[in-house]
Amino acid sequence: MAAPATSASLASGDRVAIVGGGPAGSFFAIHLLREARRLGLSLEVVIVEKRSPADAECDAYQCRGCNYCAGIISPRLNEVLEENGLAVPKEIVQGQIDHVWIHGQWKNFRLRVPKEQRMYSVYRGSLPGKRPGRPAGFDGFLLGEAVKEGAKILFGRAEQLASDASGKPVLTIKSNSGEDLSLGAAFVCFATGINAQYGMENRSDPLVDSIRQLNPAFAPGKTRRTLIFELDVGKEFIERNLNREIYFIEYGAKHLALEHTALIPKGRFLTVAMIGRCVDEATLPQESRRLAREFLTLPQVDRLLPGVADAPLSCVCAPRMPVTTARSPFGDRFAIIGDAVGARLNKDGLYSAHTTASRMAQTVLHEGIDRKALERGYGKTIRWLVGDNRSGRIVFAASRTAFATPLISRIAYQAVATEYKVREAGSRPLSGMLWKIASGTADYRGVLGEMFGWRVLLSTLAGAAVTLRNVAVEVVLGMKWGEYGRYPAVVPVERRQSLKQEIFSSLGLVPNGSPGFERMYAIKIRGTETEIMEQLAKYGQPDARFLKVRFFHARQIRGTPNQVGSVIRYKVPLLRLSVDLQLTRRVDSKALLFEAEERLADRGMLIFQIAPTVDGNRRLSIYGAFDYKTGKTMASRMMWKVMRLLFPGFVHDVVWNHALCTIKEKIERKHSQGADNLPESPLSATSAFKA
Repeated sequence: MAAPATSASLASGDRVAIVGGGPAGSFFAIHLLREARRLGLSLEVVIVEKRSPADAECDAYQCRGCNYCAGIISPRLNEVLEENGLAVPKEIVQGQIDHVWIHGQWKNFRLRVPKEQRMYSVYRGSLPGKRPGRPAGFDGFLLGEAVKEGAKILFGRAEQLASDASGKPVLTIKSNSGEDLSLGAAFVCFATGINAQYGMENRSDPLVDSIRQLNPAFAPGKTRRTLIFELDVGKEFIERNLNREIYFIEYGAKHLALEHTALIPKGRFLTVAMIGRCVDEATLPQESRRLAREFLTLPQVDRLLPGVADAPLSCVCAPRMPVTTARSPFGDRFAIIGDAVGARLNKDGLYSAHTTASRMAQTVLHEGIDRKALERGYGKTIRWLVGDNRSGRIVFAASRTAFATPLISRIAYQAVATEYKVREAGSRPLSGMLWKIASGTADYRGVLGEMFGWRVLLSTLAGAAVTLRNVAVEVVLGMKWGEYGRYPAVVPVERRQSLKQEIFSSLGLVPNGSPGFERMYAIKIRGTETEIMEQLAKYGQPDARFLKVRFFHARQIRGTPNQVGSVIRYKVPLLRLSVDLQLTRRVDSKALLFEAEERLADRGMLIFQIAPTVDGNRRLSIYGAFDYKTGKTMASRMMWKVMRLLFPGFVHDVVWNHALCTIKEKIERKHSQGADNLPESPLSATSAFKA
């Protein structure tokens, strides 16, 4: 082994070699060249990239092929890109994300991407191969930006690292033409990821072995398997079921042990990324298609994406992702960045790549290129990554427990729902914490502090109290969920006034004052106005699956369902009480107005409103309001106070949420039997998943 070089810093005219033209390598080249120019240094930067434009599947820096990534640009990464003048072009963005859904064992809830932030999906490479037109991927875009900054590309495969007589690193490269080349440099940066030739699966790789010879303390981090596959579901299917939304499903089934699955829309395609014990223990890639098939036929997936199991499979891969950080990933005049050194656990590997790359560029230009200088500067990032993932393991263990356990999942949902009902946007601690976990927009250390902080604790305790109360109501009223899905129907506090105005406008009414009792609920349904009206026509009928509760009955006593003049009578036999609701106004298939007689309440009304959503579905909203009777004498005032206590507002919340979920399920189950909005495929659903 040659003696260490005497020079410990870069000088004008030096060459820097970067092995790997993925995001980490491109980020490093861009930051290095920009900062060098600012400092007045002229550097030659050479990126060694194994794929060549001469390949049949390549076009300039864009190559067809797999880059082993789910492909989400997080809000934090997007902010960094824009700050550095690297805003992703529109042709590379595959889908704008406005909402993130979290699916737990009890209930599903939605988190909105903050208005000032941007989140979207991209292809890292350009798969699937069925994509029409010129391939456009995020990796190719960044590599092109690095070339614009002055980087040169040498197409070939790095096979060995050694040192010359002066201690400077020398790379042995097998060019794409088969020629052996030697590339000397003042500094070498490895950004090869963990699914390329510098793979952590292959411990006997010559390149890895040569790095160990120069730094015996180096040890790659640990990895685990993921399963990623693409489905050609069609643009219409995406717009109808996943319009500007991504879904995180936090559980699987007894026969399919999953920890986390992401469903990411990309144009006409759907990317599915899975991690869990079933993936760890499977023989991959041989069993990839079997696992994909079993996941797509899970009940919770069929509810979410009716007919998706019939979609043709475009591609499937089983890459590895880092779960621990490499030890001592640097030596004199060389260092490792990107996935090859580690990434933030489960989330936002692209942001991790940028962090390691940008810090490395600052270190080699301001601290030096010997091992001590790299330890002093870049070592801080390595220690941050180790500590962040240590906190991340606790965060994800806690969140998996919460969402995979029905009771805790229900408490989490009720806590989030309560925040939406009583707190303004921006002051919802549990919702904010869950958003940070789902989007990867904050360090796990900070998230861990919030998770066990008093504000989240108070929200969770409030959710537990609401859950206990609601379970008691369901038991008393004899309500059972059975196999029906459980969906959010809460209207956020900041949305109430505009929704109320919309509901009243649909009937040609103007809101008048603030009633003593007022409730609003809304749910999205994949169905038509006619289908929803058909379900609402069962309101008060003996065969209705909703509003069937113990101790009080709702029955139509007069008229025709959904027609003006029909009357629904509510009876509480034990108290010998009843109240009639008469349908007094109907606007086509858009709205129904029921008004209550004034024996038990003043100005009582119940409104059903159906409105189109931006994704071509429908939203069913319910508005209920009345003024409590007050009485004129002491005895009558006491009586009405007792009546108010017997029918608290939260009972309405439980009953109508159950009713809305039941209506939604009844309608959407009709659509789950077929895949009429999926693209045609010459393969059957079974044959499409054969290995």
